[in-house]
Amino acid sequence: MGKQAVVSTQSTGKLLISGSLMFLAHKQDEHGTELSVLLGDHLLTHHTSPSVELNDQLIEVIKRFDRSSPGRARFIPKVFKWSKMYTEHGDPRIHKACAEVYLLETDYATCCTHCQYLDLDGVQFYSQTLIEVARVRAYNSELGLIITWAVLQFLTLKRTEHARRIFKLYTAQHPAITTPFPYQEPLLNFIQFLIQAIDRRSPQLVKVLRDKYSKSLSRDPSFSVSIEKILRVYFNEVPQSSGSLGGLGGLMQSLFGGGESAGTAQSAVPVVEDAD
Repeated sequence: MGKQAVVSTQSTGKLLISGSLMFLAHKQDEHGTELSVLLGDHLLTHHTSPSVELNDQLIEVIKRFDRSSPGRARFIPKVFKWSKMYTEHGDPRIHKACAEVYLLETDYATCCTHCQYLDLDGVQFYSQTLIEVARVRAYNSELGLIITWAVLQFLTLKRTEHARRIFKLYTAQHPAITTPFPYQEPLLNFIQFLIQAIDRRSPQLVKVLRDKYSKSLSRDPSFSVSIEKILRVYFNEVPQSSGSLGGLGGLMQSLFGGGESAGTAQSAVPVVEDAD
């Protein structure tokens, strides 16, 4: 591509960004959507290289959308399709911006989906988000479900340090977790041991833990599917199940999805490990 063509492409991109921002700022959603979709297509078609300035502008476009706008649901996937051309999961800063937007809208499921792709520095934000979800949506007896889901999702992506950090932060900062390891909540003990098993490169220990804590893990069917993928990505174990990964089981959906707050009145059951 010649120098003149490059300049023309950059100018087109800037015009689409400024036009999108202007229309969205004036609540002209239809025009803003049209230009933002063209912007996403432009990035993909011309293989525009990412930069801090460009990413900041894309984040600003995302933030300008009204929560009810169908344009946002069209624009964001295009942004990440483009961003994944340069980073494996898409730029962590754009994921952080999306997570913040959805957190403000109390769309916890979508917020936490983006949080899975934050860098290590962003894990503190994710931990605080999970604690908020636990506070407004879960009983104390369910606080282990939320962090278990988050850690398992990190591990299915082979992000061991992310999993370790968020577990450490969550257990240290959650006000209802008042005792150190061994914890009263069985799932917290399971996660503690699971990370140790992965550090020891022991698929056999992972399977023993899966069986030992089967009663607690059965509280949400997505957990067993995630553990099978963990065995595959870390140890090349062939999965026994063909279930889909990354979704929320029924109980987790009730915590992350819509619905009224469950409150925090019920106390955690003081059990360290599963009883058959």
